[in-house]
Amino acid sequence: MYSSVLIAIDGSPRSHGILETVGQFCDPARHQLHVLLAVDSAYALAEDHGRISAFDQSEYPAASHEQQLADMTMQQALEHLRSRGFQTEGNLVNGDPVSTIVAESRRLDCDLIVMGHRHLSRLDRMFDPSISSKVIDKAGCPVLVDARHA
Repeated sequence: MYSSVLIAIDGSPRSHGILETVGQFCDPARHQLHVLLAVDSAYALAEDHGRISAFDQSEYPAASHEQQLADMTMQQALEHLRSRGFQTEGNLVNGDPVSTIVAESRRLDCDLIVMGHRHLSRLDRMFDPSISSKVIDKAGCPVLVDARHA
């Protein structure tokens, strides 16, 4: 039976659906949940005690905005799961989503990864392969992909 579950979210509207799926398949009494949001390194800013410096906010407004969205998304995900009785922790990690998801699932010794799917066209998949497909290929545990549209 799965006990440690990694939930990979990206801040898109599908993230809420992924959390709902977890709520349907997991039991607060039996599952420890780990929420992960990988932030593209090009937009990652160092935070000091949960705050982005005023300099970074003025010099890198797009990155500052992305970091703030990531922080807000993580906070909302944790609140959503905790309000349903789950013990959960969250982690924002800078880096490539595929390698970050796989590395975190191994570091946390997760039994299951839950993530979404972007519904790419064939042409899009040729130039930008599916993250979920890559995770499935590299993960050392089962991967549950919520393929519903947002």
